Amino acid sequence: MRRLGALLPLLPVLLLGPTLVGCGEESAGPSRAADSTASEPTVLRHRLVTATESGDGPDTHAVALEGTRALDAFVAGFSDGLAREVRSAATDLEVRDGEQLAGQVVAVGCDEPSGVEALAAEGGVVLEPGPVPSPGRQCLAAMTTVALVVLEEGVSLNAS
Repeated sequence: MRRLGALLPLLPVLLLGPTLVGCGEESAGPSRAADSTASEPTVLRHRLVTATESGDGPDTHAVALEGTRALDAFVAGFSDGLAREVRSAATDLEVRDGEQLAGQVVAVGCDEPSGVEALAAEGGVVLEPGPVPSPGRQCLAAMTTVALVVLEEGVSLNAS
């Protein structure tokens, strides 16, 4: 009975621990490309747009955002506010000749990532969120973070 008495003070921690961590960041986990010799796509410029309770996610792959129709389809599932912010950020990002715009929901959780990197993956390109400045923050409502990136032209974004 003595051993049980020593464990009783730990019981609240064990029971409440998973509840307090429930607002953690989700991350998409597609498999990386089997060909490790393929070069990783280079993010030339990026914008992160974050809003509370704004949509599903994270997505598994980045999608090409060429033209108004593609951008409209991309933001269709977002709240009106997030859709407006994403459209504005996409318009503000300069896309020069030989470059392409892509987007992906990269995180849903209590923490906003500090940046984004592009990785070649099976089926296209995956945008991975960077580290968060203060991880483990608790929140009442999860935040959705959308990454918009400008990549060099010729990067295969979508599965064939």
